[in-house]
Amino acid sequence: MSKEYFISLKKQDEYEKKNQLFLKNRVFITFKNLIKTFFNKNIEKNQMLLDLGSADDTFVEVVNNNGLRSKGLDINKINFENDKIDFESESCDIITLNSVIEHINNPNNLLNEVKRLLKKDGFFIIVTPDWSLTYKTFFDDPTHVRPYTKKSLNSLLDSYGFKDIKIVPWLVRKPTWMWKIPFSFLLARLLPFEGGGSRLLPEFLKGKSKTVLAICTKSLR
Repeated sequence: MSKEYFISLKKQDEYEKKNQLFLKNRVFITFKNLIKTFFNKNIEKNQMLLDLGSADDTFVEVVNNNGLRSKGLDINKINFENDKIDFESESCDIITLNSVIEHINNPNNLLNEVKRLLKKDGFFIIVTPDWSLTYKTFFDDPTHVRPYTKKSLNSLLDSYGFKDIKIVPWLVRKPTWMWKIPFSFLLARLLPFEGGGSRLLPEFLKGKSKTVLAICTKSLR
């Protein structure tokens, strides 16, 4: 391997790392806005965030850089369908499950563990494809095993006793009023238009989503 090729690979890795940090920071800001919008609470310094399905831990790094304490667990460390999570009960302020639940056949163990680990005033956040919008392509990913709609996800969380359930479209860094309007899912479904979007639409409205976002608590606030 030549020196020039090695330098090129290193620059490519550095660029990809910066890009992932940028994207995951947008996710973190979206989660902050979600909690503020529906619960009028701010994410506080030194709170504990557990990221389940953390992949390369880039999101964990972003959370730590924002002053929280964060740990990540991925499928190479734990079997979410069977294993107990090695954390003390009621030790987590926020638990995130980003693009994970659709990969799990039976979420019973996982959801019970989340309830055990979450503080009474903590938040549980789930991001998953919206089956009503992705049914044609959902199983193109062979690791996808269980689809959800906003209705089925709400029913699932309710059946495990989660409270204050809010189901909204996954809109990254968009105005928070878009979550509260009656036709939020329709708006998320239509924007942007295929082929790069419409020039008639302001940039802040663009951000077509085929993903559902859920937030809930362990007990009523």
